[in-house]
Amino acid sequence: MKTDPARRSRGPRSDQARNRRRLLDAARAAFTAEGPKVSIEEVARRAGVGATTFYRHFPTKSDLVEALLDDLAEGAREVGTRAGAQSDAWAAFQLVFEEGCVLAPDELALYDVLGRHSPHSAQAAREATAHIIEPHVRRAQTTGALRPDVTTEDIAILMRMADQAGPTRPIALKVLLQGLRNAVQATDVAPARADSSIVG
Repeated sequence: MKTDPARRSRGPRSDQARNRRRLLDAARAAFTAEGPKVSIEEVARRAGVGATTFYRHFPTKSDLVEALLDDLAEGAREVGTRAGAQSDAWAAFQLVFEEGCVLAPDELALYDVLGRHSPHSAQAAREATAHIIEPHVRRAQTTGALRPDVTTEDIAILMRMADQAGPTRPIALKVLLQGLRNAVQATDVAPARADSSIVG
């Protein structure tokens, strides 16, 4: 019996996607348990694949680290996309500020570990954060809603500070947003939502 060519082509791609996901999940667990010095062999072992399969997906350990950073930032990118659909620049910025920090504490710790893996990974982590936040910072500043003297890096730091406020996070968000609102354009800031975590 002949095999459908379309099925033949779908099979390997499905296997490749599954192996890549297994490697990323195994790497998350390995880096969390053993830190940045964990070996490629350990990641492959945890994923249940051979070294050849590992290198097919990630030619170097740095490639794996960058893929993990990208994977961890996925939730924040989704928030950025939702913010981009907002017609009001301040509402879009507020959405990113309140909900863009979507990582649970253990995931945030992992993000920080990965960002310290090398100068290149540190740059990749900064760029991933900036890519999500910066368009909404610029847009809000262009319309005069956001103070002109704050940078994307400032906003990322303040988002992290608010998330570390624990039970008082809603109050911290409200106070920070009031301070960030351009005094010339300031109006009542909508109540802060308290149902998000953080991305750094």
